[in-house]
Amino acid sequence: MSDTVAIVVGSFVLAMAPVFVAAHYYREHRRRKLLRQMGHHHDWRDWSSARH
Repeated sequence: MSDTVAIVVGSFVLAMAPVFVAAHYYREHRRRKLLRQMGHHHDWRDWSSARH
């Protein structure tokens, strides 16, 4: 019985790993895209003063 549970849990982990890898890749790709859209001409002080 314990072997069956180990196989089921192991299979679930192996099936979910590509989903987590794909989600991580998507988040990193989106972050880079947003940073590229912000442009390099913005100064960090401009953003901090905009909150006040």
